[in-house]
Amino acid sequence: MKKRLRTLCVPLVVATLVVGCGGGDTMDPEPPPAAGPPDVSGTYSLVSLTGVITQGATIGPPIAVGTAMISQNPGSGDSASGTMSMLLTVTNPLNGEVTEVADQGTFTLRTDGSWEFAGQLQQNIGTYTLAGNVLTVNVTEPPAAVATTVWQRQ
Repeated sequence: MKKRLRTLCVPLVVATLVVGCGGGDTMDPEPPPAAGPPDVSGTYSLVSLTGVITQGATIGPPIAVGTAMISQNPGSGDSASGTMSMLLTVTNPLNGEVTEVADQGTFTLRTDGSWEFAGQLQQNIGTYTLAGNVLTVNVTEPPAAVATTVWQRQ
């Protein structure tokens, strides 16, 4: 009987010790590292353009056509940067006059949705969103460059 009692008690004592030893830790585990901003690398075609250059109208192909090539470096913390080149061509439907905007430079984007671009022609700041393969960039500064461009990744 003593042997049988000992066989039943030993596992119970061990289980009690294991449970008792683990209960004193009240610190929460470290949160996982921030995921960083999305990777926007790729070649994009213009879907639509709204801004100062369009006098507030939303236009797209065939009146406005464009291509953007974006190469993003691996992110660090809450930001990532890379290079971007773009070419926009806007044709005035009334007189056929063509306005071309070509620029290339570097960009920085952050997890809070902010966007900065430093190009050869202009520098601008604003916000961005990436939903699937659709990149939307809202330029808010400088006033002469205020625009919203919607791009489809190829």
